[in-house]
Amino acid sequence: MSDAHIQEVLHEHERQHHNGRAQPLRVTQVHRVRLVFWTVVIVLISVAAMAWVSTMKGESFPKDLGAFALGVAIIPFLASPIEWFVHRFVYHQPVIQALSRIYSVHTAHHFAYFPTWRYVTGGSARRLTLQSDSRTSTETFWGNAAIRIAHFTWYMAFGALFMWLPGWIITRDTVFLSGLIAGSIVVSNLFIVVHDTIHRPGSHYIVETQPWFNFLDNHHYIHHVSLGENLNFLLPLADLLFGTLRTQLTAEELRTHGSLKRAKMLRSGEGEPAHVAA
Repeated sequence: MSDAHIQEVLHEHERQHHNGRAQPLRVTQVHRVRLVFWTVVIVLISVAAMAWVSTMKGESFPKDLGAFALGVAIIPFLASPIEWFVHRFVYHQPVIQALSRIYSVHTAHHFAYFPTWRYVTGGSARRLTLQSDSRTSTETFWGNAAIRIAHFTWYMAFGALFMWLPGWIITRDTVFLSGLIAGSIVVSNLFIVVHDTIHRPGSHYIVETQPWFNFLDNHHYIHHVSLGENLNFLLPLADLLFGTLRTQLTAEELRTHGSLKRAKMLRSGEGEPAHVAA
């Protein structure tokens, strides 16, 4: 999708919902306090856990198993606030200009491809590129595979920078580091697979049958209705701690956008822009 087309979508959205004025997502003073407080708490708990691993002496199976398990377990705990901050300040506001194309493409995801009136589609994934050209999405198998790998690498890069590196510096424990890497692989893959499953029902049957899927499905639909809330996609701990968690739509939102059940019934197209499918 071209930059001009994306801007057209943005302007139309602003005209319809904000009387023509751009409305960036606001972070209130209460949110700022919660953001700082809980981020510090999460970091301190994580550093304390890593420091404890560094005191574990000797080599034994129970010790190695414990270090590996802790490495895996700490990933979702740390990944949740990282996911929140990236989604909020990269995907929904171009705070870092070098990453502004991600903001533009993610805006297109919300309003050009998956607005609430066409929340789900059929067919295999047709992913958006970061290139500024006339193509709307990638339709070839290899093109989609390349973008999927790029997404996976993007998520893993945050793990390497904010989790693996500090974990290794503090613990110098290869088993603990292996746990961090294994946990990052699982979480990074789930980011992609669960999101695909939500917008393309039937694409991953095993994911859809998990007991937690319905919660995340509803959680993400509310985010598409109210962009400043439910900013966690996969790990809503930070939403809970930062005050952006919502579990229900208001009566007005239901009248305007409809329920998730209705949205899931209105499947159309195979991944093309919503106005084309309509």
